[in-house]
Amino acid sequence: MLQTIATVPTPRMIELLELIETANRNDAEPRLRDYLHHCRRTGYEPPAELLQLAREHIRRKQAC
Repeated sequence: MLQTIATVPTPRMIELLELIETANRNDAEPRLRDYLHHCRRTGYEPPAELLQLAREHIRRKQAC
């Protein structure tokens, strides 16, 4: 019998989801969006430094 186990997202995964939403709204690079979506689908938690780089890239994109 299969069991479903609910998991609570870690703070970094919550941060990733927020970053994906921001990237989608601000027309971020397709590769960045694809990578972030891949992380979400696979449950991979990117290092905080990588999330910070993505955030900075999106901020630069917003300024243009």
